[in-house]
Amino acid sequence: MSCEWLLVRNDLGWWAAVVVLLGCVAYALHNGRVRLDERIGNVADAQKDEVQRLKSLTGLLGRVERGEVKPPDAPYRDPRNAIYVGRGQGATVAYLPDAPLSIAAVGLSDLYPQVLKISASSKDSFLFVDEIANPAHLLNGGFDLAFVLVYIDPLLILAVCYNVLSGEQEQGTLALTAASSAPLTKVLLGKLIVRAGGLIVAETLGIWAVLTIVSPSSFRGGGVATLVVLTLAIGLYGTFWAALALLVNSFRRDSAFNAVALVMAWVLLLLVAPAAINAFAQVRYPAPARSEMILAVRNAAIDAERDRDATEARYREEHRGVSGLAAESRDPISNDRTRQTLDVTLAADARADEVLADQERRVKEQRHLCDRLAFLAPPILFHDAVAELAGNGHTRWDDYLARVGMFHKTWKTFFVERAKQNTALTTTDYARFPRFPVYGSRFVLPAEGRKRIAWSLAWICTVVAVLLIWADRRLLRTE
Repeated sequence: MSCEWLLVRNDLGWWAAVVVLLGCVAYALHNGRVRLDERIGNVADAQKDEVQRLKSLTGLLGRVERGEVKPPDAPYRDPRNAIYVGRGQGATVAYLPDAPLSIAAVGLSDLYPQVLKISASSKDSFLFVDEIANPAHLLNGGFDLAFVLVYIDPLLILAVCYNVLSGEQEQGTLALTAASSAPLTKVLLGKLIVRAGGLIVAETLGIWAVLTIVSPSSFRGGGVATLVVLTLAIGLYGTFWAALALLVNSFRRDSAFNAVALVMAWVLLLLVAPAAINAFAQVRYPAPARSEMILAVRNAAIDAERDRDATEARYREEHRGVSGLAAESRDPISNDRTRQTLDVTLAADARADEVLADQERRVKEQRHLCDRLAFLAPPILFHDAVAELAGNGHTRWDDYLARVGMFHKTWKTFFVERAKQNTALTTTDYARFPRFPVYGSRFVLPAEGRKRIAWSLAWICTVVAVLLIWADRRLLRTE
């Protein structure tokens, strides 16, 4: 290792790899900081908008209660009307706070809106009402730390390790190395530790240093422990690629063959395997596209309103001439339009929930199959572990959406029950509006997320051990 360090420290190519890697790390974390600042701004704007809406409603309601102004003629403008307030101006804000290492991986945060405007309508009215991001940007992907670790890091490790054995063979120094008292595998491992280990150490120190500058909050609220686990995962992932390079070198081919073989392995594991697994899961458990699901939910609401109108028209036709039937109450809290809105809302929500439940079931089946097939490609497991550590993985978002679902039921019940009882909202009711439970200041990954990380890293460690043992046996046979 000492002799290899003497060679590496004078190798311009190795230092160029270090500079490129550190530059990518700094740029990725800078992009992450910009993204987090935008998300923080979006949360602040949503909360400010909610405060202004409620202030306007309570101000108008107070003047109505004091008799200073007449109630608005339109029921959807009446601050006393529970169904319209709950479905519109009174909607509350729920959001998922950023984890300490959210700067490291976009994860699912570009697929789900961080800020949700929860109302008494069906979940599709706030889950899919906003455009997440520019589709072109989603297609290109985000240049975050996870991208650097998963895609760029292996390329640079392979670039400095592809000729760890073939280089000496081509230079004519292999015989001298093999004649030493140390086993050839031990010598090559020492060379790999210096070449790949040096890159990994430089990258890790760069990550810690840049985070100290651009995101000091990453070290608070459980961030240090998460960052330590991320550091161990980076080291293990880099070891996987170094072990793969050692295995390819053990075939005793020239450096050109090694380079082509390792690049093909990179393409298969990072480009072909994820696409193939995703395509197979979609074929095995087909699920409609998000746009199709939104249209299905909208159609369910339209069908519910059409059925309700048809039922009402049939009832009026059968009871034509009955006195008082067409008379409409002057009370905006209980007029026909309000009752119709309530009936249509409940009917549409029931149908929309069926569509959403079917969609969620299919997506879970796809994800379950993808999780099982991911063990065929360690980079997929590593990316999943990084996203979980960043707080933007499946488990934390699933937990967040589950909380949103439970809170939506509470919020809806609060307003629907009052609307069914024709109870007018008061300023006291406004103060008792349900509030989305706030997450704790300390980041706690759900148990399922910790399990996913442990299984991912354990499997990568197993694969590394298999590669090293395989390479050692081949080297012993050819030594």
